[in-house]
Amino acid sequence: MIADTTLDTRHVHRWRWAALTLAVAQLFTPAAITQVYGEFLSTGATNQALITPAGWAFSIWGVITLLCALTCAAVTRFGLNAPWERQLLRWTSLVFVGFIAWLLAAAQNWLWLTVAIFIVMVTALLRIMSTLTQRGATAATPSWLLRLTTVTLGLYLGWSGVAVFANVAAALIDGGWSSDAVAWQAVILVAAAVAACALTMYLRGTPGYVAATLWALVAISVGAAQRGSTLLAGMSAVAAGAVVAAAIVAVVIRGTGRG
Repeated sequence: MIADTTLDTRHVHRWRWAALTLAVAQLFTPAAITQVYGEFLSTGATNQALITPAGWAFSIWGVITLLCALTCAAVTRFGLNAPWERQLLRWTSLVFVGFIAWLLAAAQNWLWLTVAIFIVMVTALLRIMSTLTQRGATAATPSWLLRLTTVTLGLYLGWSGVAVFANVAAALIDGGWSSDAVAWQAVILVAAAVAACALTMYLRGTPGYVAATLWALVAISVGAAQRGSTLLAGMSAVAAGAVVAAAIVAVVIRGTGRG
């Protein structure tokens, strides 16, 4: 039993360092790939959709990747010290690998592959956030570290969740669909809004997820307005309001449950 415990501890330590290494790699990969392929994210079908977020919104990637590096450094130092930590670190490492793979695929304009990569990332992030929001109390770690981890990965999930739908739109445009057509982009936007509200409820209104989702939806509203689509801008604004309402309901239900 002692040997098994020691072996498991070693594995956890290895996964902490693996996650930290990949988190740091996330910080430098965008600049490295841009040096080779140019500003590929600001050209092509990726930016032609009416529901593409306004350009300034993509700065959130810098915040997310920096927070990931800081969070992983803290986890490496203090540990989450929970029975689920190793599995969470595995999922987190998969997300970070996915981020790098997404950039490489986007640089080659393999847009359906970027959709698939984001789906894998979101699936992993959902597993992570489910664990943190439902079993976080079992972690023998400083409360600030648990909050930091939950907020950081919640931000990651919120932005990536909306990115799935934005990348679907880009892939369809690359395949010949009209970038000026409102109807099919409205359907995608409604799907994104429904998914966002459902996840907000499921994750109990966790702040990081809600904040990043609102950031994305507001940016889509601004982007649609800049591209001349008042309808899609309004729909995205309504979607943001629906997410706020869902978050309030989730927090109230959570508070009632504790009471």
